[in-house]
Order: sequence, then structure tokens, then C-alpha cells
Amino acid sequence: MRSIGILGCGWLGISLAINFKKLEYHVRGSKTSLEGLSKIEKIGIEGYLVVLKKNKSEGILPFIKNIETLIVSVPPQKKISDFNFTEKIQTLINSIKSSSLKKLIFLSSTSVYGSKGGVFDENQKCSPDSLSALELYDCEKLIKELSIPYVIVRLGGLIGEDRNPIYHLQNKIIKNPNGRINFVHRDDAVKGISSLVTNKKIKGIFNLVSPHHPTRKLYYKHVSKKYNLNEPRFENSEKIVRIINGDKITKMTEFNYSVDNLLI
Repeated sequence: MRSIGILGCGWLGISLAINFKKLEYHVRGSKTSLEGLSKIEKIGIEGYLVVLKKNKSEGILPFIKNIETLIVSVPPQKKISDFNFTEKIQTLINSIKSSSLKKLIFLSSTSVYGSKGGVFDENQKCSPDSLSALELYDCEKLIKELSIPYVIVRLGGLIGEDRNPIYHLQNKIIKNPNGRINFVHRDDAVKGISSLVTNKKIKGIFNLVSPHHPTRKLYYKHVSKKYNLNEPRFENSEKIVRIINGDKITKMTEFNYSVDNLLI
């Protein structure tokens, strides 16, 4: 039976775990607390308590033992005081080197391209300009040094029925209203990542971003109305158009974006 481990069963990771169970994989998932562990075990995921640390990681060796594929779905912490993410991933990699793992999927972010305007595909130069983006880009470099096949997935902003940036933007002034949206729906994130796992020949870097890039003003006005929220306010700021191209995955796998209109 095919086996997969999902390191970090958060909002996206738990959806990945459920999907791979449907695909008849033996699925392991990790959480950092006993309460979280109980939640994933209730839905039939083999749970492990794993805590990544700077110099050692608790529970990682039994978690990755005898699994074929590992998906790393652990984002950097946003608190500056917690920023040792690269060291944590290095510790993970050190553990992987002595395992029988056959493939690694690392979930990164399109933030590694930076915030300047332009059209960005996987061949573009990265210019990360935030602490979390710098951490992720450093981790990508570590992943590229692995001797086993790897896939780096640069995710756009994740959205879903129960998750949208508009909730955090209530009563705030939204910047760059004429800029473009670079989001991906969780359904497409799950299906896209799954296609990269099941295709054993696939490796390298892939953007995962919806092909629909409405303006920020149009999008946030739409979702505010959709979720019956207050009309958003916008800053009259300089226009920075930044578009992330996520077509490569559709050309190299059978995956196609199902949520290709973000205004419905």
C-alpha cells in the first residue's frame, strides 16, 4: 500500500490527508499538541506528535519511518521572536538523510518572488523582501541539495469557503486597489499537490495559483458583498501589478484549475 506522511495537518494539511485516504494511501499526519492529534485520529488519520526544533526535533524519526513520500506543510511563524524556521527544516533534512524516503514535497509560497510588479513564472529570479519569504527561500535552497527527488510548490494566497483575507481586512484600508489577486482555492491546492505526488516522474518547482487575476478592488468588493460584510475602503496608492503564472503544472500533469473564476 502506498504511504504518505503530511508534516503539519493544519487547514491545508488535513484536507490533503483526507484526499490521500480517498486515493487509498496509508496516511500519517502530524500535530504539535495532543488535542490536535486527537482531532486527526478521529477522522482516521494515523497521528504522530512531532515538534520541529532548532537543534533537534521530537517525534520525527518514527513519523517518517518506512513512508515513501513526505509533504512538508509547515509555514514559518510570523512572530520575529520565533524565526528559526530554516534551522528547523535543516534538522528535518538531517533526519531524512538516514531514512528510506523516496520523495519530498515542500510547500513554499509565491512570496519568495517579492512584492515588485511583473509577471512571474518558475524561471523568474526570486527577491524575497519579508522575513517569512526569506526563510522559505533559504529552505528551498536546502531542499534542492537533497539526493532524493523533490518538488517545491509555491502556493498563492490560500482561500476557501471558511478562509479569506477579507475577514482580516475589515475596518482597514486596503492598499494597492489596482493590483492583481494571486490566490488559489484550497480545492485546487489539494488536487494540484496530489497530482505532483502521484506522478512519480515529476520534480522541480511549481507555482500553484489560479489563472484568474482580478484587481484587488474588484475582488474585495465582490467578496464583501458575498459574505455580507462592510464595504471595504481602499487607499489611493501607486499601482503595482504583480501576476504569478501557475500554468506550468497544467502542462506537465493532468491537473487543471477547477476554481478559475474567483468572482463567483
